[in-house]
Amino acid sequence: MATSLTSPALVFATDKAIIAARQALAKVALFATDFSQDATQPGTTMKIPIFTPGAAAQFNAASNNYENANGSVTYVPVTFDHHVKQTFQFDDKDFTLVNGTNFWANAGRASGNAISKAILEAVSGLINKTKIPKSAANEVVFSSSAKDKVANLRVACENADIDPADTVLMLDPTRFAALLATLDANIYGGPSAIRNGIVEGLYGFKAVIENGKLTTASGENLVGALIPTDGLAVAGRTVPVLSPGVYEEVGQTRDEVSGLVVGVRRHGDPATGANYLTHEALFGAALVQPAKCVRLVSSATA
Repeated sequence: MATSLTSPALVFATDKAIIAARQALAKVALFATDFSQDATQPGTTMKIPIFTPGAAAQFNAASNNYENANGSVTYVPVTFDHHVKQTFQFDDKDFTLVNGTNFWANAGRASGNAISKAILEAVSGLINKTKIPKSAANEVVFSSSAKDKVANLRVACENADIDPADTVLMLDPTRFAALLATLDANIYGGPSAIRNGIVEGLYGFKAVIENGKLTTASGENLVGALIPTDGLAVAGRTVPVLSPGVYEEVGQTRDEVSGLVVGVRRHGDPATGANYLTHEALFGAALVQPAKCVRLVSSATA
């Protein structure tokens, strides 16, 4: 992993943080993602291009030539309004009680889990009946995880004008588990699908994923969703450190798999002997094509 850190202990801890984060980030990475090491201030907005194809028509030099646009492109803003961090405090004497290597490894894993869950929660929080328009095409009652019911969600894709092969089917843990129970291991891919909660290519969908972060708010009745790849965007940037001299060490590590950049800060309090280790991430998420998304509900909502 590319890093600007120099302390072996912090490199080790941050590598562990990123590895721990990958399980949740693998689900987020199924959508439009753009993580960068470019420094930015919180609140900065980047724009994601969304291409809408038109009908392909016969070439005509007068009325449909190479300067007649058939499709369109719009730019949807994604604001970096989530700045999440995980800080651990430890005293110098703590290292007399534990093995130092295990301390850094465990701290890194805990930070990675916390940051990745925060990203998944932010993404999942966008899926609700306020942001996704309530219509016959955008809300489908899904009462069973039987194989025929799941396969029939391809019809819901057709009604919403989205391609199943470019669509992620999210299911809450109960329904995801019920679906796995109906399938042979050679169909859903074996133990990795159970551990990671991702089954790629099932019934022609881009992936079927388990998402335990879908809203359970009263009146939502949400049990899943159909989200096209370009229907949701997640972007991240590096948190700038304006006064690096006040810390013992400052740096970033980039995950070559997801692209996520995790920032690191470490400093101590000379008066008390307390030390502080922080991992952090700056990101934003947006539904860029809400009309193309489908909420799956246990029963019709008001």
